[in-house]
Amino acid sequence: MRQTFIAFDFETTGFHPMTSEIIEIGAVRFDAKGNVLGTFEQLIKPAFGIKQEAQAVNGISEAMVANCPSLDMVMPQFMMFLGAPEQNILIAHNAANFDIKFLAMACARTGLPLPDHRIVDSIDLCIRCMPKPHNLKSVCQRLGINTRGAHRALADAMAVMRLTLLLGSKHPGSWKTLPVYYAEEFGIEPIDVPIEFEEWEACCDPCQKVEIVYAGGSRPGEPRVVIPKGFFEYKGREFMTAYCLLDDIHKTFEVGNIISVELPDEDPETMARKVKMGLAAMTPEALEELAQAQKMLESMKLGGAPSNPKVLAVNKAPPQDKVGTLLAVCLGVVAIVLFGGALALFGWLVDEVGESGAFLLIVVALVVGVVVISVVNTMNGFIDSILGPRR
Repeated sequence: MRQTFIAFDFETTGFHPMTSEIIEIGAVRFDAKGNVLGTFEQLIKPAFGIKQEAQAVNGISEAMVANCPSLDMVMPQFMMFLGAPEQNILIAHNAANFDIKFLAMACARTGLPLPDHRIVDSIDLCIRCMPKPHNLKSVCQRLGINTRGAHRALADAMAVMRLTLLLGSKHPGSWKTLPVYYAEEFGIEPIDVPIEFEEWEACCDPCQKVEIVYAGGSRPGEPRVVIPKGFFEYKGREFMTAYCLLDDIHKTFEVGNIISVELPDEDPETMARKVKMGLAAMTPEALEELAQAQKMLESMKLGGAPSNPKVLAVNKAPPQDKVGTLLAVCLGVVAIVLFGGALALFGWLVDEVGESGAFLLIVVALVVGVVVISVVNTMNGFIDSILGPRR
C-alpha cells in the first residue's frame, strides 16, 4: 500500500473548540513526490452565525455560507476523504494546539468516532529545520511559497503541503524524529444523550430549546434557555455543547452540574412556524379536508347546522334506544295505575275488614311488585333478542 499524506485546515468562528464552530474545511491528498491525488473544500453554515471578529480573519461572511450544508452533513464526507488510517498520514499547521482539538470536537458534536490516523504538526517540522517565527505566513514567505488566498482552508492546506515537501526534501532525516499525535489523546469522545435530555431528544428538532438550571458558570442557580448541540466525555466527565440564548454564544456545560432540565413553553412565533411547516407538508387533498372541517366548526360556533349530512347521521339514536325509551314511558304509566289501584284497594279493605286490611295490602303489594318485575324482565329479553343489546 502506497503511503500518502493529507494536509488539512479549518477556518472557524473562534479559537476555542468548545465555544466556536468550523465554517470551512480544506484538505489535499498527495504523495511523497508531490503529486496531488485529490482535494476537499467545503464551506459550512454554522448553527449560530459568524461574528465580525472571525470574518475579519478569514473573510468568510454569513452571506457566503447562507446556503451551505451544516457540519452534520459535511463531517461524514470529510471522514470518508481521510480514508484508511494505515495509508494516510494527516498534517496540519499548529495541529496539536488547534486543528486536532477542532477535529475531535466536530466528531463529538456530530456523533462520529474519532479518526485513528497519525497526525503530524508541520510546526514541529519547521522547528527542526528553521528559526522562528513559525507561523504559516512567515514560513511560507521565507520559503518562497505563494500564500495567495491565505486564511482560506484549501489555500492554507496547499501551503502546508508545499512547505512539508520542501522542508522534507532539504532535511530528509527530520521526519524520523517528529512527534506523532492521535485525536484520541485529547480525551474527547462523543457519548449518547444523557437520560435528563431524553424528552429533548424525542422532539427530533435540532433547534429545540431547553431551559436548564446550572450550578456553575457566571449565573449559578439561575434558569437559562439553551439549544443543545452535542454531548461528549472529556477526561472522565460528561459535557454538553449548547448555544446559550442568554449570552448569545456557544458554551460548554458539565452535565453533572445541570440541576434541572425542562422544555420551555413555545413562543407564538415558534408555534406559528411549526404550524406553517406542517401545512406546507400536507397534500392538497389533506388541505381541502382541513378547510372543510374548519368551515364546519365555524358554522357550529355560529349556531348553524353542519352542511355534511354524514356528520348528522353519527348523532342519530339507534332504533333499539328509541324502543327502550317508549317501553320506559309505558312502564311508568302502568306503575302509576297500579299505585292508584293499590290505594283504592287499601281504602276498600279498611272499610270491609278493619285492621287486617293492612296485612292484606302488604301481601298484595308484594305480589304486584313481583309481577311487574317479571313482566319488565320478560319484555327486555324479548326486545334484546330482536334488536340486540341496548347501549
